[in-house]
Amino acid sequence: MYAIRNGQLIDEKEAVVPITQREVFFNFSVYESLKVLEGAALFVEDHVERFMDSAKILSMTHPYRRQELLEYINLLIEKNKSHEATLKIQMIGGTTPLLFLFLSPLPTYQTEWYNTGVSVISYRGERIFPRAKSNCLLLNYIASREAAAVGALDALLVNRKGEVTEGTRSNFYAFQGDTLITAEDDILFGVTRKLILKAAQKEDITVKFKKITLGDLLEGRYEEPFISSTSMGAMPIRQIDGKRTGSQFPRVRSIHQAVQGFESEELKRIKSLLK
Repeated sequence: MYAIRNGQLIDEKEAVVPITQREVFFNFSVYESLKVLEGAALFVEDHVERFMDSAKILSMTHPYRRQELLEYINLLIEKNKSHEATLKIQMIGGTTPLLFLFLSPLPTYQTEWYNTGVSVISYRGERIFPRAKSNCLLLNYIASREAAAVGALDALLVNRKGEVTEGTRSNFYAFQGDTLITAEDDILFGVTRKLILKAAQKEDITVKFKKITLGDLLEGRYEEPFISSTSMGAMPIRQIDGKRTGSQFPRVRSIHQAVQGFESEELKRIKSLLK
């Protein structure tokens, strides 16, 4: 397997970081995860744009341009002959930034979950610089570990006001009547979230941007709660903290199918460019 370090193709085993570097110790870094299907990175321009935005939010200076990153992504997929994978970009800041690109297995989810929903837990905590996809992930790690310990797929982060902001690796949504509700600020703007909002517009679903309190959610004032990410698409939530929140998810399934349709269109677009 190959990786890329500062634009150079290397053996994956050589993709290591120096523990003496101050920025490594303080985890001053940003990252991005792309979905590779049929040998193509999906929505690559959106991911690279967000990667650049994350670095800008943290005032992380670096010499890399968008076109260079696109070339590195294509090179890594080609050299590894990757058909299906998660492609990660990670950059550690400092006087001499370290840029890595590498591959990992694409997460898989049981088909039945999209019909029956999954279990999640709530976890009190707020991410620092929420608009940046940074590697300050201790909160995410601890919360997701707590979720895994009880067999839940993810944890919903709850801020000091008792509002659900997002998951540890996902965006969060719910329906209130015919309106789709999702947070507008203090969250990471997911690439799949962008597709979900596009799907809602396509299906004439009204979208309202606001945070949902955990109390209202557990009291059943919202329907069809769900989370989304690059790897999972739109995943319905069956229960939160052991409390049932729904059993039928027709609108979430419709949105997930729309996201899959957008992915298929993206694959066709990429393949047409390669002809």
